Amino acid sequence: MVQPVIVLLLLPVIVYLVQRWRLRRFNRISSELPGPTNYPLIGSGHLLIGKSKEQQFAFLNSITRQYSSPCRGWLGPELFVFIDNPEDLQVVLNSPNCLEKADAYRFIRSLRGLLTSPVSVWKVHRKLLAPCFSPSILSSFMPIFNEKCKVLVECVGKNTELAEYDPYADVSRCTLDMICATFFGTKMNLQNSDGTEFIKIVENCCELINHRIYTVWLHPEWIYQKTKYFQEEKKYFDKFYKILNKILSERKTFRKEKSSENNENVSLKKPLIFIDQVQKLSEEARVFDDVDVLDELSTIIVGGNETSALTLTHAILLFAMHQDVQEKVYNEIVNVLGSSDPSIPVNNEHLSKLSYMEMALKESMRVLPIAAVFGRKCTAPTRISKTTIPDGANLVLGAFNLHRNPKYWGPNADQFDPNNFHPDLVAERHPYSFLPFSGGPRNCIGYKYAFMAMKIMLCYLLRAYRFRSPLRLNQLQLSMNITLKITNRNMMTVERRSN
Repeated sequence: MVQPVIVLLLLPVIVYLVQRWRLRRFNRISSELPGPTNYPLIGSGHLLIGKSKEQQFAFLNSITRQYSSPCRGWLGPELFVFIDNPEDLQVVLNSPNCLEKADAYRFIRSLRGLLTSPVSVWKVHRKLLAPCFSPSILSSFMPIFNEKCKVLVECVGKNTELAEYDPYADVSRCTLDMICATFFGTKMNLQNSDGTEFIKIVENCCELINHRIYTVWLHPEWIYQKTKYFQEEKKYFDKFYKILNKILSERKTFRKEKSSENNENVSLKKPLIFIDQVQKLSEEARVFDDVDVLDELSTIIVGGNETSALTLTHAILLFAMHQDVQEKVYNEIVNVLGSSDPSIPVNNEHLSKLSYMEMALKESMRVLPIAAVFGRKCTAPTRISKTTIPDGANLVLGAFNLHRNPKYWGPNADQFDPNNFHPDLVAERHPYSFLPFSGGPRNCIGYKYAFMAMKIMLCYLLRAYRFRSPLRLNQLQLSMNITLKITNRNMMTVERRSN
């Protein structure tokens, strides 16, 4: 026990020495850019101590408003450069020097999935997995989307008598069911208690990861592994990977049976659904190992399900607050599909005609971006507007502030207005003033899938129900828990439409 105690006692000294070395190394940028006061050992971390998740989120957004973008801050020995102006964001997101994810992403255990993997891994995986998101593959998912949405309508219908209804649970189970059916080729039918348990596991993991990000002394792995938080995280990840391994096993059996029946020899170049492509690259091309396979599958579930479910839930809440927008989207759906009957299936041709719905969805992602803040790591000196970012600096890229900036969105930037995405206004606006799916070469690979799924779900939900909410946008209490969350929930009422 002596050695760990000695290391623990020496830790503040080590952190201080590292911090002093980094301060000298980054002296130029510290003098060129404004930012909060930096103290020994903790840097600017004192501004986060004792703050709730809502206050932490407000603090992150306040930095660039107080000091203007770009500015800098320190968390322990780590330098952070905060950016939320589109000109610098365009440079950073397209620079080969800024493709690495920020240090905090290492706390997400799927280290070699597309979301968090090192650039050397990401480049290979992205190229090989891109065919799984081709238009032909996405179009083939339409029957599955329709099938799952019909179940969603039934689930939502059980809540029409409630005084307060939060649709997130129903929507999240549906998006999870869609992902497992489309990407994994399984028939798990997760819009039930099994889906609730799976989603709860993911939510609990995200809570623990978020807590670790904002708790500096939990960053060293050797300390974290001695805490109760690590034990809880391990328990949840064990359950999560047990489910993933079951999915993998079932799919392998299915592919072997199908191959035997049809005597197929499918080329790697032929587009496959996600799980088949991953397994084929693992078994035949030896590109992926077992860890890669699990990491990519977990990334699809967590990244795809959480973001799509939250985005759609936020959109429904905003529609519930703005009845005029909801009715305009509803009328467009009826006109495009030619019927208000919620049992009529949606086809691929319908989706491109739902232009106002797309505007309303994008406006939802503008005022409530799921990735409100995201991070990159600078690996070589990179010049932006007011300074040169040194290698080793962490970049905090603020989509929330960007999306609410009156300079790009007008004096009513804090209000919900789908007309912000009228084509004429979009053409005049900086292309990097709207970043719901990040930007540059390392943007979200599944954004087209997400849009398809959300549009179809809205077609079913709004034909069947009307949503109402007494809340107003400025009353929402926002916090960061990996993704943007509404602390006072997405409360509304739901009533059946009388067609």
